[in-house]
Amino acid sequence: MAIDNRTELRRRLFREKRAQLEEHLATPLLLYWGKWEGPNIRALTLAEEFTRPTFVVCRPGGETTAFVQRIEEDGFSALADEVDVVVYASADELNKGLEAELKNVDRVAVEASRQFFGLDRLPPAFYEFVSSRAQLAPCEEVLIPFRAVKSPTELALMKKASEVTLEIFEGVAQRVRPGVSERELADFILCATIEAGAAPAFPPIVASGPRSRHPHPERCTERELAAGDRLIIDCGADVAGYKADVTRTYIAGGDAASDPYYDLSLRLAEHLRAADFAKVTPRELGEEIAALVQEAGLRDRERHGYGHGLGVETHDPHPYIMTRPLPWLERPFEEGMVFTFEPGFYDDKGGFRLEDDYVVWGGRAVPFQEFEPPGGG
Repeated sequence: MAIDNRTELRRRLFREKRAQLEEHLATPLLLYWGKWEGPNIRALTLAEEFTRPTFVVCRPGGETTAFVQRIEEDGFSALADEVDVVVYASADELNKGLEAELKNVDRVAVEASRQFFGLDRLPPAFYEFVSSRAQLAPCEEVLIPFRAVKSPTELALMKKASEVTLEIFEGVAQRVRPGVSERELADFILCATIEAGAAPAFPPIVASGPRSRHPHPERCTERELAAGDRLIIDCGADVAGYKADVTRTYIAGGDAASDPYYDLSLRLAEHLRAADFAKVTPRELGEEIAALVQEAGLRDRERHGYGHGLGVETHDPHPYIMTRPLPWLERPFEEGMVFTFEPGFYDDKGGFRLEDDYVVWGGRAVPFQEFEPPGGG
């Protein structure tokens, strides 16, 4: 899939995701981007950024309206044939436009959730504005499947992000040695990402020795690697808004395969790939992995779950692989869901974590390095 023609890319993705959204849309859906980023608008439109209040209203039946401030109206120019764009110049004009849009609407779904904090995007002032004019409907049943199940274009973008990330790790492996600093490796990752035509999905984590005991330590320091140090590097490329999230563990001056956690990490990944995703829920899969870790006597070395959703955010709302009783973990996996798998183990010497990105395809978890997107990408 060529991504140099961004206009055509945005149109194709919008058509796919708008049709997918329609499958779950029982009431109008109101999406926001402005004071903080709007990942749901990004997943629908592939927009890059809005700094002023921007709203997208999706109505059952396929109609889509965007309210955008005058200086940012170019953000929807690529979708002029797909979206009815209403341009406003002042807060008063925006309020009047939204009020007209909500007229005769009994219920409207908004980005607010008591169960999924990551879905909360609507600022309090607009929450009050909308709730005084229509009954608010829960958004989870619409937005979670919309975000979790990727369309063909999304999968092709994520495949490309994965390829870029794995190529960067090939360069990292050549540079890991005693005496190199965490900062040097982080700088290489950032430069290599830009040179590949991508952007960093997030600031890379480069943590060596005792610093790697913490899953999310200070991103990197001037610390130089000593012989025998564990080194955890967690990074990902962003391609047109879609992210990869990959982790590798190295031994400075040694071989990661000699680490006591290496074989178990591979065995857990093998179990994941052998699982029948048509018959297991995220919670059940998490319990199976936990049982294997318990059998190895290493449950006390874990500090986080086994995986999370991935897409326009490095932590998409679903699916999460864990044993805790979170909402939606009892729902079955669906074809096209994307998630990370990253069991990690931490002791006084440091941490050990291997992470790859997977797509549910053909009833199995397929790593992106082995996945061929529908249509050949």
